[in-house]
Amino acid sequence: MNFFEHQQRARRRTWLLAALFAAATAVTLLLANGVVLAVVAVHARDLHEAATLGQWIAARPGTVIATSLCTLAVVGGASMLRMASLASGGGAVARALGGVYVDSETRDPRKRQLLNVVEEMAIAAGVPVPDVYVLEQERGINAFAAGFTASDAAIAVTRGALEFLTRDELQGVIAHEFSHILNGDMRLNTRLIGVVYGLVFIGLTGRMILRGLARVRGSSRQGGALAAIGAAGLALTVIGYLGTFFGAMIRAAVARQREYLADASAVQFTRNPQGIAGALKKIAASPLRAVLQSTTAEEVGHMLIADGRKMFAGFFATHPPILKRIKTIDPRFDPAELAAIRLVPLTPVVEETRGPDGIPSGRDRISPVLLLTSIGALSEDGIAAAARTRDEIPDSLRRVARSPALAPALVLALALNREPAERSRQLARLTGRLPDGLAPHLEAVATMAASLDAAHRLALVELAFPALRRRSAEELEQLVAAVEEISRMDGRFDALDYALTRLLRVHLTEAAAPQSTPPMRRPKLHALRAEAALLFAVVARAGERDRHAAHRAYEAGMRTLLGNPVPPFAVPEPWTAPLDRALARLDALAPDAKRALIEALIVTILHDRELRLGETELLRAVCANLHCPVPPIAPPAGNAARIAVA
Repeated sequence: MNFFEHQQRARRRTWLLAALFAAATAVTLLLANGVVLAVVAVHARDLHEAATLGQWIAARPGTVIATSLCTLAVVGGASMLRMASLASGGGAVARALGGVYVDSETRDPRKRQLLNVVEEMAIAAGVPVPDVYVLEQERGINAFAAGFTASDAAIAVTRGALEFLTRDELQGVIAHEFSHILNGDMRLNTRLIGVVYGLVFIGLTGRMILRGLARVRGSSRQGGALAAIGAAGLALTVIGYLGTFFGAMIRAAVARQREYLADASAVQFTRNPQGIAGALKKIAASPLRAVLQSTTAEEVGHMLIADGRKMFAGFFATHPPILKRIKTIDPRFDPAELAAIRLVPLTPVVEETRGPDGIPSGRDRISPVLLLTSIGALSEDGIAAAARTRDEIPDSLRRVARSPALAPALVLALALNREPAERSRQLARLTGRLPDGLAPHLEAVATMAASLDAAHRLALVELAFPALRRRSAEELEQLVAAVEEISRMDGRFDALDYALTRLLRVHLTEAAAPQSTPPMRRPKLHALRAEAALLFAVVARAGERDRHAAHRAYEAGMRTLLGNPVPPFAVPEPWTAPLDRALARLDALAPDAKRALIEALIVTILHDRELRLGETELLRAVCANLHCPVPPIAPPAGNAARIAVA
């Protein structure tokens, strides 16, 4: 199953989640009305006068309407408030469980090894590096990914996972979580927290009332009031148990089968089945297993790599049986092996062996299908290549990228002209208009960045995202505006400049204000014909040296996408603002339409049998805007390479 099929399935599961929530809410309404009417019936004097119970209920429409509206307000309001509390991104979920943010400058070798694994996979996948957290108080082995998009994602692992897993096993666990990030599961799982919270909130309220009454000693005069409050608390608790039941059922229905897919993806990404299988075996053999001690663990049980809850199993389990998962990965697995596993703290291995370069070179055969299959996917070679790319970036620049104070200066520096004279003029014009505190560092950082290989710019920006997320939303907006202004100062705003600024705007905007709600209406591809034509024209011009060749490349891609007739080839001046608007509309397309769009766009890029850095980085920026992450595909050296098109 490829990236687009995963996205389509995640979209269908979103509708399933909405349907199950509506059904659970309807049953909760019925029970709430039943409880309220039962209380009314106890005190009613006209119950015996009604011919049937239905007639007696029909005579009280006000009670039914008021009860229904109150129940809907409580369930819906609690869900919306819980979703609002998660609006800051995946880090909010990790912190709620006691997660401690892992600083990029940490000297803890276990945390350094964890960061290295996460950075390698993020660069290989072509997404910003997620924030990383450690649940320091959790000795069990577990992990999860949370957030709405790759821009605001966070990965959290327990202290037990850091201490007891080998590097290969930790890599298997992180690959499992990256599968959830890339395939749309993470967004669905995070939204599921808010949906289920609304259903269980009534029961939580009832239990709070009962616990409060247990501590109250009232006088005889207060006895009647306390009894009424106690009855209300008991009624809410009874209704709440139904919400708990439905919450468990919804989690199981939405989440369970995705774990098999994530396990398979971890094997596919790393080509090492013993990595994820070894981690699952240690979970199965551990006395603590995967159980989390946090009081909020129940809320996130469906997000964990193994069920970390203390209740619910069987039909209501959010994960398949762990022995069955291990057997699926390793058919030769014998459960008797678990008796020999002893969990002892391991010495982390921070120095990684380098594999072959997984980035396509000028000698590779390449095709639209090959590029398509790389979207939203990882590979062992790609991860090794990402580690190599990271290590080829000067250590001084990596330290700047990981510094919350200096990372914004680095982003600005990457947009500056490399010629010292022009760079000085740009800096002079920016005086007084930079975000606070950046001006003193910018020139020094710009001098360091001037020697950076252009092919490494986006990888360095991806490394900087955890530090950039520490800035406020206002600072991020000011930073993006400054980058866009710098890029246009020298009058040579090209595809590489646009790729950098567009990636920053997409990822930083979503990091500052994660979008938890997907578009309700998905336009048809033909309805966005003009937007597609503009995109293809810009990409064709970026990849061709003369207008005629660009026109031919444009027509080849547009015919693949929409057939004949092809809209006229035209690039407006300026083209950046119209392209921004076009990409925003194209992002609303359904996953299968996005696949067709990107496949045709690759036809345009490969029309001249050459890959240029401007083309490939522009493709990555476009795909990031469409929420279809593309790994690095340009040759590490040089701005163009002749290729053999399969």
